[in-house]
Parts: sequence; C-alpha cells; structure tokens
Amino acid sequence: MNRRAAAQLRLQQTVEGLSVAAITYYVVGLVGYAAKGLHAAGVHLDIEAVTALSIPLVALAVALGVRHARKIVSHAVQ
Repeated sequence: MNRRAAAQLRLQQTVEGLSVAAITYYVVGLVGYAAKGLHAAGVHLDIEAVTALSIPLVALAVALGVRHARKIVSHAVQ
C-alpha cells in the first residue's frame, strides 16, 4: 500500500509541475499579446524583453498559486 501511495504522490507532483509549465506558457503568451497591443497603441516597448522578463514572474506566481491550492485541499481532506 505504501508503494501505491508513493507512486500516486509522485504522479500528482508531476502533474502539478506540468500544470505550472503549461499555465506559465499561456499567461506569458497573453503578456506578449498585451505588449504587442500596447506597442501598436504607441507605447514604446521592447516586446521580446517584456515577454522574457515576465516568464520568471509568472512562473513564480503560478507555482505559489498551485502550492496554496494544494495546501487548501490538503487541509480540507484531513
């Protein structure tokens, strides 16, 4: 039974990590579109730099959000 629980935990952690990567990818894409829109509206931005700089910020925010959600679910189950 312990092996099954450990395997389930590893699988859950893998899915959470992939979710962070996927959500980060899509949100950074939205940031890129927003930067392009601002650039088209006359705001002088380096679109690639804005997009690149948003990656670690978005990834951190998403990872913290997933961690927070996991804590809430964990406490609700106990």
